[in-house]
Amino acid sequence: MTATALFCGDIAFDVALRVPHHPDADQKTHAFENLVSAGGVAANSAVACARQGVATTLLAVVGDDVLGAYATDFLDAKGVDVTGVTTTPGMTAVSVCTLADDGEKRLVYTSSVSQYPPPERLRDADLDGVDWIHTSCLHPGAAAVLAERARATSIRMSIDLEPAALAHGTEALAPALLGAEVVFLNEQATGSIGDLRTFSARHRLKSVVCTRGFRGAALTTSSGRIAVAPPTGERIVDTTGAGDCLAGVYIARFLSGADPLSALRAAVASATSACGHLGAQGGYPDRKTTDELVAEGWPEGLGA
Repeated sequence: MTATALFCGDIAFDVALRVPHHPDADQKTHAFENLVSAGGVAANSAVACARQGVATTLLAVVGDDVLGAYATDFLDAKGVDVTGVTTTPGMTAVSVCTLADDGEKRLVYTSSVSQYPPPERLRDADLDGVDWIHTSCLHPGAAAVLAERARATSIRMSIDLEPAALAHGTEALAPALLGAEVVFLNEQATGSIGDLRTFSARHRLKSVVCTRGFRGAALTTSSGRIAVAPPTGERIVDTTGAGDCLAGVYIARFLSGADPLSALRAAVASATSACGHLGAQGGYPDRKTTDELVAEGWPEGLGA
């Protein structure tokens, strides 16, 4: 039977622009490359997972505007089941990213109704046939509702713990984190948490994946730590959405039967390759491409 992954969280309308330089006040510049797509942590990870050949559904909310309709249609075309995406009055989030030739990035984001589904929506969500749930904790109370349902039905769950979510405090996040299969952290979030073993033990986490930027990622479990460095020689254009790609691919590979090290290698290779393209989803690889990236090999360190 084919495994199914459910992603719950945010959707945004993304605009990515490559410019020769950022304009000063009252100036303008012309972009020489642009990309318009659906974005958001949950949406990005869902696309990355679907690209790996895993049945992927999205539970989210968009505004009743043209941007919400565009984002939903975009994700549907990417192979994500969007029947769980509902519409509510209001504006869909917009994210505008400009990337200059010198590598400097500027990002403007509007919070909106599409940030996270409300608790009542999650209480009624159909979880039949779902093998894995992945969510953020941008709305701790709503995420806790979903986590409680996952535990009650023995569905494995992973959490993308963004720095913005940590602003709520770890105690507020505890009901959502309890017993999670995997928690994904970026470097900033890892630094805020401190000792990972203590954090994992307190929340009974089975594993933690820490992204490490240009150093790859590390997986920590009760039995030890595995670090995987990224492939060498990859051209870096835009790191937007790389962590979302890593999470989506890791989940897909885990659901496909890969061991944690193999899943992490595939995830790091995919995320690094994605950084060679503009925008969050512009370079998310399919399963065949990821297999080829892994087969090429790259330096890796175990327990580093």
